[in-house]
Amino acid sequence: MNIKLDAADKTFSLFIRLRDKACVRCGRQGEDDRNGDAIIGLQCSHFFGRGNESTRFDPENCDTLCMGCHQYWGSRNHEDYRDFKVKQLGEKGFKDLRTRATLYKKKDRKMSKLIAKALLDDLRNKSK
Repeated sequence: MNIKLDAADKTFSLFIRLRDKACVRCGRQGEDDRNGDAIIGLQCSHFFGRGNESTRFDPENCDTLCMGCHQYWGSRNHEDYRDFKVKQLGEKGFKDLRTRATLYKKKDRKMSKLIAKALLDDLRNKSK
């Protein structure tokens, strides 16, 4: 399934990559682009895929991974990724995330972009 990335996705992805600063699996660092609008070499990984609108923009559902680790956890060893999420969120936190992933949420990209931008702005203000 091909999922189109829009402005909300791009803003949220940047927030996740700036929040984590490195691949959460191997520790690989990314590089800032010239404008500070992207982190090159790192990706935003969704434990529950982007097709789940209810967790698509949920910070607890997303982690920063390098391309190799994203491919490893995303397609070859999702069970390892699950173990990481349980350790990261705790059993209750993971169950809550799994429940949120099953809920219906209407697609609202304008609101999603506003929320993602607020998260990004807040993160940038805290790092000043």
